[in-house]
Amino acid sequence: MIACSSQRATHAKFSAYYDFSTVASYSTFARNSHFSDYQNISDTTRNSIELAIEQVLDAQGLQYQSSAQADVLISYHLINRMSELNRYNKGVQYCRPCLSQNTAEQGKVTFAMRPGSLLLDIVNKENHRAIWRSVYPLNFSEDDNSFEQQEKIYRAIEVMLSTLPKTTSL
Repeated sequence: MIACSSQRATHAKFSAYYDFSTVASYSTFARNSHFSDYQNISDTTRNSIELAIEQVLDAQGLQYQSSAQADVLISYHLINRMSELNRYNKGVQYCRPCLSQNTAEQGKVTFAMRPGSLLLDIVNKENHRAIWRSVYPLNFSEDDNSFEQQEKIYRAIEVMLSTLPKTTSL
């Protein structure tokens, strides 16, 4: 109960050049896309992450569409090794300076890129560049069962996506 009721603050960075008010729909990368090559995580974990993304964004009034029809793509990475993260960053064309001056919070924000943290990106479908990013520690324990892991994933995504810039759908 305590873990569910207390949420850590999260940080997000986003592009000032992207008009988030135009976002009404989203999609995730298809399982057979290059995105799946960036890390080796189980289908169960992928399903938990993608289901949580859908539930949270649907509750915010955004609609899931096919990747061809969606306004933006949602990408995620479970941080294990920095070499995987570097490869993932190249895949979503993450530009640290592009997002560093525009944060959901006041002041300078630095991300804690630690193993076991979940990273979410919103990717501009037109140029495949990350336009929003947030990171949150999942704090999985060896004793966590699958339900507890799903709950941690859902809570993390709920907190992370609460920092999205305003859209017309909200």
